[in-house]
Amino acid sequence: MIKVVVDSTADIPDDLAQQFDIRIVPLNVHFGDETLRDGIDITKDEFYQRLVESNVTPKTSAPTIGSFVETYEQLAKETDTILSLHLGGKLSATVTAARQAAPEVSHVHIEIVDTNSIATPITYMAVAAVKAIREGKKLDEIVALVHNIAQRSFLYIGLDTLKYLERGGRIGRVRAFLGTLLNVKPLIEVRDGEVQPVEQVRTSKRLQERMLELTRGQMPLEELAVLYTADLALAQMMANRLAEAELLPRERIRVIQMGGVIGTHIGPGGVGITGVHRA
Repeated sequence: MIKVVVDSTADIPDDLAQQFDIRIVPLNVHFGDETLRDGIDITKDEFYQRLVESNVTPKTSAPTIGSFVETYEQLAKETDTILSLHLGGKLSATVTAARQAAPEVSHVHIEIVDTNSIATPITYMAVAAVKAIREGKKLDEIVALVHNIAQRSFLYIGLDTLKYLERGGRIGRVRAFLGTLLNVKPLIEVRDGEVQPVEQVRTSKRLQERMLELTRGQMPLEELAVLYTADLALAQMMANRLAEAELLPRERIRVIQMGGVIGTHIGPGGVGITGVHRA
């Protein structure tokens, strides 16, 4: 049985991780000299409270090669094949660390995939991979399926403020798009493995409306979820609006909290819509 590994930026809900036996390698969040493993040493809610209250700007880093080696060695006791799916190499060195770790583990084939994505799209790929494994599909078929889902997935994120992108030094392309306008609510997307600016709006209401419009443009949909950092009520409201717009039934729209690695750059008021459109 092929085993599937993801990193913590997939923010895979606990029930899915358990149901599909998906292993998670955590990235790291740093508050000064303190290093915390994403989702292990600090909960999501604890992270956002600290993000708001602390004067220290957190930083993030990829898992160590040793973290991957440890996970792969554990799984090598159960299988001879591992499929390891990770956030885009243009966004993080995580997939590079995974590739460097793979040769250190003998007697097991480790297939590393750069998903060119981040967050819940990776969860969709991992769950689909496990379902295909349980159906008896071969590794090359499963990898092709993962790439197909990657191409059909989308991720829009609305930021309440540019403050955290500024603090984290990740504003780059978004800064060029916005110029010197800081009093805006930017809408970004992850496309082709990079964070791309979509547009800027002045109010939270317009930001939500625009995200709904963009998501409607992805119809018909196979998967749909609302992501949030710290504002659960906003995320639930967005999920209800998506259902009312008949994009998918409400029971099929998950509400998922993003972890500290993504939240470091988005901030506590971030909200996103992600999904997979039909082939």
